Amino acid sequence: MTTPLFSERNEFMNGTLSKPDYITTMHEKYHQLLFAYSSYLKDTDIAKIEIMDGKVVMTTREHGLRILCDPNDQRTFPIETLNFGAYEQDELDCIFDKLSTNSTILDIGANCGFYSLQLAKRYPDSQVYAFEPIPATFKYLQQNLALNNITNVTAYNVGLSNQEGTFPVYFYKGGTGNSSLENLSDREEIELVECQFRQLNSYIDEIPGPIDFMKCDVEGAELWVVEGGLEVIQRHQPILFLELLRKWAAKFNYHPNDVLHILEGIGYRCFVFTSGRMVPIEEINDQTVETNFIFLHNEKHASLI
Repeated sequence: MTTPLFSERNEFMNGTLSKPDYITTMHEKYHQLLFAYSSYLKDTDIAKIEIMDGKVVMTTREHGLRILCDPNDQRTFPIETLNFGAYEQDELDCIFDKLSTNSTILDIGANCGFYSLQLAKRYPDSQVYAFEPIPATFKYLQQNLALNNITNVTAYNVGLSNQEGTFPVYFYKGGTGNSSLENLSDREEIELVECQFRQLNSYIDEIPGPIDFMKCDVEGAELWVVEGGLEVIQRHQPILFLELLRKWAAKFNYHPNDVLHILEGIGYRCFVFTSGRMVPIEEINDQTVETNFIFLHNEKHASLI
């Protein structure tokens, strides 16, 4: 990595920058940032930043999770937390309120492990099954699980869809969470990465039930995951937490309401998060600002509804 931090040290080493100027420049331009961050952190859910040889690890304030940061990813959740103070806190609080201590949880589109880590740490007697198809992102997921000594997460380097096989995924280093089976951003720096996919239904005998909760955030392919997992969903009737964006779904030639209609057909009702509470929603339209939705089964989750 080439930065002014290195170039100015090189200037000092080769004699083009005097020692007093080097000391002053390094302190005023760079080292002062360390102290600025120490003040900045108090208003965020990041309690600590560790700068080590070749890596940066951030620790969350509420759950004490240590997260290895990808230097290329400007949207990874510890960086998002630094920028905005917290990350999907309303959604997490709503989920925490509905799970028992020994739940079986699916994290589909796990990325580097935000939901898997939070849920596994909050419910150590639960079992989390995390699915992340992109090898480079999956490596960060594994490292974050190891960093936190998490043993109740089973991680699969596999994506879920309505078809099985190896398919190209559009991978964006600057925002790994936007990686998708379709080119969502039309960026020139997008890479194509071959990834393995299976249907969730194919895991019906591998994952001991009952499945209590399923989170799915796969950048537009949520309908495909539901189609490929409908047998599992009907059998276990888990709480469903889905990200549904009209602009992403359009890339896959469907509308998010198609997902609502399929799930309504098997007894589910859709809700959005508003001001810390759940509000029922009949359809997703141009006035819908929310992008995360929770689905509860009319019979199984009657008490929650």
